[in-house]
Amino acid sequence: MNKYEYIIVGSGMKTDNGSSLKGRLRLPLEVLKSVREAVGESYIVGCRMLSEECIKNGTSLEDATTIAVEFARSGIDFLSFSRGGKFEDAAQPNVGHSIYPYTGRSGYECMPHFISDEFGPFGRNIDPTATIKKALVAEGFDTPVVVAGGIHGFDQAEAILHQGQADIIGIARQALADPDWFRKVVSGHGKSVNTCKYSNYCEGLDQKHKVVTCQLWDRLELDDDYVPLTGDGKRRKTAPEWDPCEKQ
Repeated sequence: MNKYEYIIVGSGMKTDNGSSLKGRLRLPLEVLKSVREAVGESYIVGCRMLSEECIKNGTSLEDATTIAVEFARSGIDFLSFSRGGKFEDAAQPNVGHSIYPYTGRSGYECMPHFISDEFGPFGRNIDPTATIKKALVAEGFDTPVVVAGGIHGFDQAEAILHQGQADIIGIARQALADPDWFRKVVSGHGKSVNTCKYSNYCEGLDQKHKVVTCQLWDRLELDDDYVPLTGDGKRRKTAPEWDPCEKQ
């Protein structure tokens, strides 16, 4: 018997220690069970996971689909999917700096730049998430699925929902670029939405442990008394207030 394939537990039974996908699923399924027992059936319990790790020998879309189905089978309330962003293929950091997960290929898949390839940053995770969603439905589960990653506009988000590719839309950078984007769209001011450029300006600030702001608005109206500024006084910390009465 290969000692790396099995461990011996108190009962004397042979147990997969994680050398297979089934083995690696034991821990999260046991955690899910324990959490559910602790919080009860009325408490919402979900999981954020990757649709694909995007690294050599990493978890594939097929693996993620299997994992998602098993989570659904165990009664999880929702599944939220991101993509990539691993430390394993990150660039070697400078001396004195910590390693940053958005510098390798997998990092690009999670935090792509606008012009770095033909596909661009808009919705790279939609198709993989849709594949997992389809598998869940085929297995008879209606577990809500959240998709995130480069979703920036109302039309794009609405199309995902209409096509059944996901049930919930997750946004981050676009919400920073325009905190009022949803209010603008539902009130008929869609042309006023500030669309994220996905330059990862905000991510660069985060990497340097600075206050995260957006390049679309952090230098506007800095002289106004009411504007909260960063410690150096060079950037505003919140987006300008939107006036719905302004003409588009």
